[in-house]
Amino acid sequence: MRVEVIRAARRVIPAVCVVTALFVVACAESPTDQLSRAESVLEQLKTSGAEAYLKYELASARQKLEEAKKFIRKNRFELAGRYLSSLCWTLDSCNVAFTQMRRVAEQQCEKNLASLFGGIETLHSLMAGLPRQSYIDQNRYDIYTHRLRRYREEMQILQKLVAQEDFLSALQRSSRLEFQMKQALAGLIGATPTPDQRLTTQQASEKEAASLPLAASTARSSGR
Repeated sequence: MRVEVIRAARRVIPAVCVVTALFVVACAESPTDQLSRAESVLEQLKTSGAEAYLKYELASARQKLEEAKKFIRKNRFELAGRYLSSLCWTLDSCNVAFTQMRRVAEQQCEKNLASLFGGIETLHSLMAGLPRQSYIDQNRYDIYTHRLRRYREEMQILQKLVAQEDFLSALQRSSRLEFQMKQALAGLIGATPTPDQRLTTQQASEKEAASLPLAASTARSSGR
């Protein structure tokens, strides 16, 4: 799911790459100023949750930052400036990519939640048609009642994750819940008798009931 979100977001990144000029211009400063700015941007990205979307990109940015620090300590400011200029481009790309990836993930979460709500309503509707006459029927009904309750609790957790903007965790959980619900619905559809099946069962019961007096009469005749 993370890979799909990242790929989808990267398809729309070129449309907003004009923003890169803003941060790059800001990087046209002394190496020390560039270093401070880069550290600040990295911290902002970390606080915003970009690590979950851009783990390897941010790791590369930190590596460049450490290399730049080494050259500054050795007073090799020209080399430090090269690393920091590259770092500026990297961080600006991360800013743009993170914004797009998070938006794509948010939209996918909205679609998943709508689909799951529909699945829960379908499950609840199908449960009304389950037979409950025998112990086995009642036990099956109780099992699906428990599952339905658990699915609704999981939906509450998903809604909280979305409210907290933890979209990647919400996508992972919603995928698992979708799989579980599909299995439950498939089993429930097979267990719920259709109107024709219910009619056939009723006819069989009536036929069996009608044959009982005849069977009793035959038994009495045989006894004589």
